[in-house]
Amino acid sequence: MKYLVLAQALFAAAAAWSQPATPASFEVATVKVAAPCCAPGQWRESKAIADRIDFRYVTLKYCLAFAYGIKEYQVAGPPFLGELRFDILAKGPEGTRREQLPAMMQSLLKDRFKLEAHQEKKEFSVYVLQVGKNGPKLKESSEEDQAAENSAFGMSMNGGVGHLEAKHADMASLTNTLPRLVGRPVVNQTGLTRRYDFDLEFMKEDLAGIVLPSTAGGTAPPAAEFGTSIFNSIQHLGLKLDSQKLPLDTIVVDRSEKTPTEN
Repeated sequence: MKYLVLAQALFAAAAAWSQPATPASFEVATVKVAAPCCAPGQWRESKAIADRIDFRYVTLKYCLAFAYGIKEYQVAGPPFLGELRFDILAKGPEGTRREQLPAMMQSLLKDRFKLEAHQEKKEFSVYVLQVGKNGPKLKESSEEDQAAENSAFGMSMNGGVGHLEAKHADMASLTNTLPRLVGRPVVNQTGLTRRYDFDLEFMKEDLAGIVLPSTAGGTAPPAAEFGTSIFNSIQHLGLKLDSQKLPLDTIVVDRSEKTPTEN
């Protein structure tokens, strides 16, 4: 028996030795106060790919949401967390995987901003996205598009009717987009795991503080076509939005510097 125990111990040690260590921090990183943004028609895109991040004109709330796998509304703390803007470029050591970047971002924020935070549950008024009683009525994307890394959304306004076109979109990306139209967080409870192509219409009144371009050369539709709310449009897809209050994980920032330490 003792030989069996010894063999198991040696096997476990060998397995642990063969596993690549999770990087504790980025190999190189620069954190700078961002320049004012942006010229009309321009924006700054943030990316987290492979072994690196390229975050442009982001808030600390954005970084914390990425670091802890939550939404920005689940970050609580001083107002400057959502006001001050930074450019952050960082690269992990050789062999870093995309899924390791959030933990490395946590280390970066603690190092450069002396950030201290804790986790707790807070209750939020949300809309829960669910499948309707008759099941989903969604068109699945092609098998090629099922492997897409990102969803594609296009939004426009023609007169009083808005149009949202989604390509190879999953339900997680839909719930990230809907808060712009319903004015509160949306939680995905559909259980759907595929990618879909679909269109949604909404009324001008659905907009939650965003301005959409008018369709070039478009004319306002007849009055009879007005009145398609985002809630009705969602139901046409065999889904529904249910208003609820839910306890969600929240990151509460206890302390953070406004200016990062030198690179």
